[in-house]
Amino acid sequence: MKLQNLKLGKGVLVIVVLVVLIAAKTTGTKSKVGYINTNELWSVMPEKQAADLELKKMEEQMIAYYQQEQKTFEAGINAYVRDSSAMTELVKKQTIQKLQQQQDNIQSLPQAANEELAKKQEALYAPIREKMQKAIDEVAKENGYDYILDAAYGNIVYAGNEGDNVISLVKVKLGLK
Repeated sequence: MKLQNLKLGKGVLVIVVLVVLIAAKTTGTKSKVGYINTNELWSVMPEKQAADLELKKMEEQMIAYYQQEQKTFEAGINAYVRDSSAMTELVKKQTIQKLQQQQDNIQSLPQAANEELAKKQEALYAPIREKMQKAIDEVAKENGYDYILDAAYGNIVYAGNEGDNVISLVKVKLGLK
């Protein structure tokens, strides 16, 4: 069972480990607990390095495009300043509107670029995360681990058995219904 979304603090992680070990000791079964640093694993995944390279190239293209648009805009401003005295009022008005539209487009580029990069990053990273999780699950099962904890974040990244939901016992202890 994957519990990627269960984030625990380091102190809570210690408590979870102690509860698991105490529960195993009192029931007579022995739980096997392992740990992994997913940051370390993530940093050496070749697919992640390839994805980062692709994202860097995409970002560089976006920066170059932004800079080119900025230069084009500045050239338009300079041309307007230089030639405006010879322009009719209609041409001046249309040129100003065109420059304002161009400026608006340039100002929206960084946010649009960030959104596009984030989508691309998620599309590239998702299969890599799935591959990591699958490998963690397989290693845990093959080696008889009941739990694998993430040393980087304090998560449980693998739980081999469902365990007992003790919420009703805790509610009774707290006098809740």
